[in-house]
Amino acid sequence: MVSRELVAALSEARRAMSRDTWQQLIAQIAKLEGTATPASIPRATAGLLNRDAAWILSEAFRKSINATWSEIAIAMTTVEYLVADNERLIEMIWTGPANNRFPIRRIDQVFYDLVAKATRSILLVTFAAYRVDHLCQHLAKAIDGGAKVTLIFESEAESEGQLTKDAVTAFKGLPPAKMRIYYWPLAKRERNPAGRPGKLHVKCAVIDDVALIGSANLTDNAFNRNMELGVLTR
Repeated sequence: MVSRELVAALSEARRAMSRDTWQQLIAQIAKLEGTATPASIPRATAGLLNRDAAWILSEAFRKSINATWSEIAIAMTTVEYLVADNERLIEMIWTGPANNRFPIRRIDQVFYDLVAKATRSILLVTFAAYRVDHLCQHLAKAIDGGAKVTLIFESEAESEGQLTKDAVTAFKGLPPAKMRIYYWPLAKRERNPAGRPGKLHVKCAVIDDVALIGSANLTDNAFNRNMELGVLTR
């Protein structure tokens, strides 16, 4: 089990080495099985550290009572965000009336930034989508750069009229051959007492290693006029 003492010690160890070395260590440690012990520490750091850095990390590992190597690898990944990048692991995202008391980022700005930086994968899930041309431009560039795009949308047919227009039509300018598009089959949905099927009402995005979950559909209203709230998790 990871303790506060271990996280604090890992934070000090991270400051003593480069990002590349730290990430190599995480990859190497994640492959190890079992619980960390003093005897297994040299094997975990073999070939990656100078003597001083190895001693600092070894002292950190000695505080890992009953922690498995996989738990330590996860803790080291967290420390990387806390110490190296100085980014918050969780951030509130907002669209709504002007706020002059504390800084907060708008949902559309976050979407554009994340998609523009995507290198591996983009997953978008939404109930409704329309008038998102700027987002489509960023998606097109991400696709050209090799990012794999997966879209999970509601459709007019599957919702039996509860949605007036297929969400996928907002992205018709993108190359369909380079995207995966999914719907929730009508046959898999339960119906309410009035006979209407359940809706695919999820709104989320997972872009590389960042997840955004919130109330906003991918629409012009959600980005610019509605009051919307989301949580960004790294």
